[in-house]
Amino acid sequence: MSAEKDTGVKQPADYSGEERYNRGRALVISLLRWLECELFGLFIFLSILAMRVILGRAGDIIFGLLGLAAYVMVMADHGFKEGSKAHTKNVVRGDNVGRGFGWLLGLVSVIPPLVSLAVLGISFSGSSETALPVFKAANAGLWGLINLFAPDMDLAHLSPAIFIVFPAIQLLLAAVTAAAFRVGHSGSDLQTWIMYKKGK
Repeated sequence: MSAEKDTGVKQPADYSGEERYNRGRALVISLLRWLECELFGLFIFLSILAMRVILGRAGDIIFGLLGLAAYVMVMADHGFKEGSKAHTKNVVRGDNVGRGFGWLLGLVSVIPPLVSLAVLGISFSGSSETALPVFKAANAGLWGLINLFAPDMDLAHLSPAIFIVFPAIQLLLAAVTAAAFRVGHSGSDLQTWIMYKKGK
């Protein structure tokens, strides 16, 4: 309280009973965010399924980009909220959560899709039965983009390029999470910042 009076800076409120930022819970939530992304992606898929049938490849591109946008928004929201929590714990409770923790959150969140890609890679090498239908189902939000490299459920038609593009997409999502965490960690208020920019 005295520090607030001395500096004249209002400290963020912390109403939780936890003394420190719960890193373990944050990592578990990051892992579950993949499921949230999938639900958003499935909703988009069902919403424009008819359009995909009509537009074909163009429909795949549109659907894939919409799914990717949903993933980005979910992970950006997650990263910012966790960064804000970490900032509050650092300021109010004296915790020492670093900005780099956002990268750990982001990388944990993409473990399930990368595991599904690894299984697909094993199947593609001919060591096991095809895992393509499972891979597509496990990454429903990106189904449209996956279709650009795997137009059907036949593993023989799968383009090896997917083993480069798909990890790059997951790295992008991890980077978005990390960047949003840094913004929240800095104590920035996005809504105020956006309104200020618009005002200018």
